[in-house]
Amino acid sequence: MQAWNSITRQVNDCLLYLLVPGLSVLLPSAWSRSLLARLSRWGWFLEKNADVAWIMARQFVDPGDERMWKSRWKQVELLEPRDLYMMLCGRSRAVLAENDCNVPIEVVKDRVIIGMHWGPSISILKLLQAAGMNPALPYRPPQKKILRIRPFYYLFLTMATRYILKTLNERAVPVGGASKGLRAMIDQPGSVIVVMDAPPMEGRPVIRSPVLGKNAAFNAGFPTILVDKRKEYMFYALSLHPDGSLRKKLELQGPFRSDNAQAFLQDYAGFLDRHLSSDPAQWRIWHAAGQFWS
Repeated sequence: MQAWNSITRQVNDCLLYLLVPGLSVLLPSAWSRSLLARLSRWGWFLEKNADVAWIMARQFVDPGDERMWKSRWKQVELLEPRDLYMMLCGRSRAVLAENDCNVPIEVVKDRVIIGMHWGPSISILKLLQAAGMNPALPYRPPQKKILRIRPFYYLFLTMATRYILKTLNERAVPVGGASKGLRAMIDQPGSVIVVMDAPPMEGRPVIRSPVLGKNAAFNAGFPTILVDKRKEYMFYALSLHPDGSLRKKLELQGPFRSDNAQAFLQDYAGFLDRHLSSDPAQWRIWHAAGQFWS
């Protein structure tokens, strides 16, 4: 059984991180979105991953119809590598044309924009760069141990890191020295992107706030920096469009300013709560929910 599970995972990873996005590069963008929509309805594809996300989500929200929920969750998973391959292969314009925005993107100029592990959002860097917003982002380099266990996933992580470095250059901040780098970059011209909903590493200071009716733990480092700097910020979410087209919409909310880390976190937790309540299939880290709500 263990050998079969390993084979199944490698087959799924090969399709998800190599074959399907590779084929998408060769197709018109509308055709590739249609291909992904069909794949998302295949019950066996990403079955175990979708089951884990579904089971965890049911502990916190009412996810609705299981089949439709899993299909939408798979669409998010499929679009991330597809968009990455297209942007790395010179088709950024096609990817950017699939994104709508609720307000002119220029409103984020020289502000911090704060998001979540939400939706097919890998194109946010290219959107900001194309608009001249000079984005900055903390990123985590891939861990070598993943190569031995999941080589196709490691390939995707390596390509994602290459995309970040190619797009941002010196504005890419590796996690580890991120606090010092963020403090410096917040004072510089350009938009700084931060994702706040990752479970804090053990031993790090945390701030807690309710999300979906239960206290969630957030890393205390960034809220402290934001309050100390009195920097204006906005919330963002790059989401699947509700019309089923696999196009995306960028929602920007703000600007805001806060002089209290707990008050800021409550506002952010409310933003996260509203999205998880309305469309939980788009949250990409349900597998880590146990740590987040620890």
